[in-house]
Amino acid sequence: MRQLLTIFALVIAPSLLAQQDDPVLFAQCVFIIQDETELRSVEEEIREHPNVKIVRLDQNTQRAFILTKDLQQLSEQELRSWFGEYSESVKCIQIGVYGLDKIDHYPFENCEQ
Repeated sequence: MRQLLTIFALVIAPSLLAQQDDPVLFAQCVFIIQDETELRSVEEEIREHPNVKIVRLDQNTQRAFILTKDLQQLSEQELRSWFGEYSESVKCIQIGVYGLDKIDHYPFENCEQ
């Protein structure tokens, strides 16, 4: 039994530890979706995206905050595409690694809305 534990510790455990998951990315932006029903519809569509872990669209501030999963990178163009017909209204995009990069506080500075 002791030999099995030693083999596990020397051979299998390091290979398991070497496997790293994709980082969790965050994305935030402002958008223009005045109709609350439309906003909830867009939020639900983004939520169903296979690379989205968490999504929050705020009606009052028109701000979005999204956490990803199984994604190495996220471009501004891809993020905009998640907003469908409202993609052109998306502005002030910030994308980074959650827990590593600083998340700008709302209201965003130097942001043209």
